[in-house]
Amino acid sequence: MKTMIKFLLLILVISPMSICAEKDMMINECHNADVPAICMQCLESDPNSIHADHIGIAGIVINCLESHLHIITNNITNLSSKKDKGEVKTALEICKKDLSTNASTILSEAKTSLKTGDYDKTNKSIKLALGFPLRCMFNLKRVKFTSPQLFSQINIYAQLSDAAMRIIDRF
Repeated sequence: MKTMIKFLLLILVISPMSICAEKDMMINECHNADVPAICMQCLESDPNSIHADHIGIAGIVINCLESHLHIITNNITNLSSKKDKGEVKTALEICKKDLSTNASTILSEAKTSLKTGDYDKTNKSIKLALGFPLRCMFNLKRVKFTSPQLFSQINIYAQLSDAAMRIIDRF
């Protein structure tokens, strides 16, 4: 019985130290991002990040990119449904198509490249996928459409992309 109590106490003492060490790794991985708070928010949203290695952390950030891309696409779909014909509607429809098919496919390729250890290809895919929401924002501004919420979501996506690429660059 005493041995079991000692064992449980040992676990209680070691566990917080282990979690702190792994959280320190998350902080170090996000440190080089332009906006480390967004990177940390992404990692803290996934309970697996506490036990992830460097590659796992990069994968979690790519998962956040996919989730954020989905949010942006849904927002664009909603905005598009409220617009009649015209330049804005056309721009929104092009954005929706590019994000839901092209960017989504390229992010899937980034995940595959990460798993196979082709980190240069992973970064190239993330950078290529980033071009679609940035082009979308540029085209919407060109037709004089503004949506602070949508543009903020795109900026967060860009910051997450930067974080992912910086993390992968250090492999």
